[in-house]
Amino acid sequence: MQILPPLWPFLILTFAIFFGSAPLAIAGDTDQKAPITILDSPELLELLENLGKPLVKAAGLPGESVQFHVILNSQVNAMALPNGNLVFNSALVERCESPEELASVMAHEIAHLAAGHHMRLQNEMKAVSIESLVATVAGLAAGIAANNSSISQAAMIGSPAAAQSMMLDSMREKESQADQLAIHYLAKSGFDPNSMVHFLKHLLAEQRNVSIPAPYLLTHPLSTERVIDAERSASAVIPVKSAHPNTDPIALERVQAIIFAATETDPRKAEQRFQTHLKGNPNDIPARYGLTLVLRYSGETKKAHTLIDALLTQQPHDPFFLREKGLILLDEGKPGEAEQVFTQALAQRPNNADLHYRLAVSYTEGGKLEQAARILRKLTVEKPTQPLYQYQLGVVEGQRQRLGHAHLAMARYYALLMDEKMAVFHYNEATNNFPQSEREHEIAQSELKRFKEEHRKSRLK
Repeated sequence: MQILPPLWPFLILTFAIFFGSAPLAIAGDTDQKAPITILDSPELLELLENLGKPLVKAAGLPGESVQFHVILNSQVNAMALPNGNLVFNSALVERCESPEELASVMAHEIAHLAAGHHMRLQNEMKAVSIESLVATVAGLAAGIAANNSSISQAAMIGSPAAAQSMMLDSMREKESQADQLAIHYLAKSGFDPNSMVHFLKHLLAEQRNVSIPAPYLLTHPLSTERVIDAERSASAVIPVKSAHPNTDPIALERVQAIIFAATETDPRKAEQRFQTHLKGNPNDIPARYGLTLVLRYSGETKKAHTLIDALLTQQPHDPFFLREKGLILLDEGKPGEAEQVFTQALAQRPNNADLHYRLAVSYTEGGKLEQAARILRKLTVEKPTQPLYQYQLGVVEGQRQRLGHAHLAMARYYALLMDEKMAVFHYNEATNNFPQSEREHEIAQSELKRFKEEHRKSRLK
C-alpha cells in the first residue's frame, strides 16, 4: 500500500466517491500512520441524530442505513461516503450559525446518498484513468497545504482536459440536484428551507474573499447560479409545521463550545476566550460549560467541579452536565460518587452507550469488576466496531484473571485499529489460554483466520 503524507486524510475521504473506499483512518506501514480523529462526544452525536433522523426519513432511506460522524479537521468540509456514512469536519459544525444551517448541510449529503451519486460518479469515471485523477487531486492538495494557488492551477492544467471537464461538470450537476432534494427534505421535516440558501451565501462570500478555495468548495462546486436556483426552490416550498424538528440553538452552541474546548491546543487561550465571553454575558450556559471542560482538561479539577455544580444547580437533570461531573469525580479519585452521578445521567438517557461505558469505568475503578464486565460485554455486542469498549473489556477481564477473554478482547481492539502485529499476538494468546473444548477457542481461531485474510486483501489494494 502506498504511504500517504499527512495532508492526504481529508482528500481520501473527500474523493472516496471516485475510488470506492472510504477509510476513517489512513494506515501505511507500522512506522507511518495518519489517523483521522473522530469526535465522539455523546452530546454532539445526539445533536446530529436529532437533526438527521427526520431528514433521513424524508429522503425515504432506512434510518439505520445512515450514520453521522464528525472528524477533527480545521477545514470546512462534509462528505457522503458510499457505505452510508456521512462525515462532517469539526470546522463546519463550528461555522454553522444555527441548527437549521447544519441541518441543511446534512440534508445535502443525505441527498447524495438517496440519489446514488457516488455510484453514478464511479460509472462516469471509468473512462478516466485513476492516475490522472490522483495527479489532479494531489496537485490541489499540495496547493492548499503550501498556500499557493499556482500549484493547484498547474495541477489542473497539467491533468487531462477530459478528466477535469468530466469530473467538474458531473460534480456541479450533482451538487445542484442535491440542493433541490435537500430543500424538499428540509421542508418535509419542518426545517426552514431557506437555511440552505443562507449557508450557500456564506460559502459564496468566502469563496470571493480568498485566493485558495476551502476543501468544501473543491468538492462542492459553488456558483452564483447555484445559489439563485436554491433561493428559487426554497421560496416555492412550505415547511411542514407539524414535524416540529429539534432546533434548539443552545444545543448547537453547547456542541460548538465542546469542540473548541477539546480542540484548542492552548488551554490558556481557550480559557481566555470563554472568560471574555462571560464578561459580556455571565449567564451564558454554553460558555460556562466550555470553560468547565477547559479547566478539567488542564487539570484544574477543583475549579471545574465548582463550575459544573453551579450549572447543575440550574439544570439538575441535564444528562451531559451530570456526565461531566462524573468525569471530574473520576479524575478526583472518587469512583463511588461518580457511579451515582452516571446512574442519575442514565435515568435521563437510558440508551446512551457512552454513559453506560462511563458507569463501567467507575465500576472498574471502584473494584466492582463483575458489574463492569457485564456492561462492557453488552456494549461490545451492541457496538462491535467501537475499539474503546473492547479495550476496556480486555483490561477488566485481565484484572479478573480471565486471561483468554482478556486477550480475545484486546485482539478485537487491535484488529479494529488494523494493527496486524498486536492483533495476531493477542489472538494467539487467546487461543492458548482457552481449552480446546471451549467455544471461545474456536472463535479466537476463526477470527484470527478471517483477520489475516482481510488484512492480506487490504494490502493488495
